Amino acid sequence: MKKEFTIFAVVAVMIAAIGILYYYPTGDDVRIAKLDAPQYLELKESGELTVTLRNNALTPVNVSIDIENAFINENGTSSSYINSKSLYGKLTLLPGNNTEHFFLGYLVTGTHNVKVKVYQNGQVIDTSSINVTVLVPQRPELSLQLAYRKETTVDYDIYKIYGYIIDGKTIGSKRYDVPVQISIIDDETGNVISNDTKTCYVRPGGIATLSKWKGKPMAVIELAHNKPSNETYLPVQNVAKGMSGDIYRVKVTATWYDPWYSERYDQWYELNGRTYKKYGYWYNMSGKWYDPPQFDQMIMVNDELVIPQG
Repeated sequence: MKKEFTIFAVVAVMIAAIGILYYYPTGDDVRIAKLDAPQYLELKESGELTVTLRNNALTPVNVSIDIENAFINENGTSSSYINSKSLYGKLTLLPGNNTEHFFLGYLVTGTHNVKVKVYQNGQVIDTSSINVTVLVPQRPELSLQLAYRKETTVDYDIYKIYGYIIDGKTIGSKRYDVPVQISIIDDETGNVISNDTKTCYVRPGGIATLSKWKGKPMAVIELAHNKPSNETYLPVQNVAKGMSGDIYRVKVTATWYDPWYSERYDQWYELNGRTYKKYGYWYNMSGKWYDPPQFDQMIMVNDELVIPQG
């Protein structure tokens, strides 16, 4: 019995030792368990680097961290405030996993390798890296989609008009603003019955409603069989009231202004792998002068809906 108890005690101690070694294999050992960062960012868009550090010791451990290429300025130089000598680079890690968050920001395009080094007692004890791709500013592929729903009563035909703005791009994360003008025009006289401008916020590859109010149409057209109603149709602002037989045109114009227009020329040459000297809007490549490609400063899309449909 005593022998069996001794064997059981030895096995228990071994299991406990294995468990301790599994979670705390090298006492003071600190390792980078994981790096997380956005795969894509846009110029001047802020991001976040998440660093998970594993402290395998039984007690808190002091380390320092150095991060390269977390922020890159206009001349392509890494200018991170996180390094082993800075206040923000000194960390006290509790036993187990510790998560730290750091700012990412870039003023140049391309794929940047974010390198993380962990120091203990002045010695590098672990390194890891992750890539963040900063996209050349994309020009959106905008389109408009208009539709209506007809509701008929004894006295009125009511047309509720809905609209959407769509971006066909699929890469990117930062939303941008697009001013949209919505007009209702009397088709016979050409008079503008209603005119309103709103700003839509669109993400690459996304879709945004043109209505200011969730679940409401962007415009309403009422065609009375006898006389117009007293209905205001609020909160809808774009409202036209007429008689049966009247025709109205709903015109929508969306305009995107290129915030990177002045930089398009430089980026075009960089994408084509060419060096150049810039003199005004002319470029010298291999001793020859070239006029750079032309870029539209704005992109404008239009759509129109005739009510009632012919």
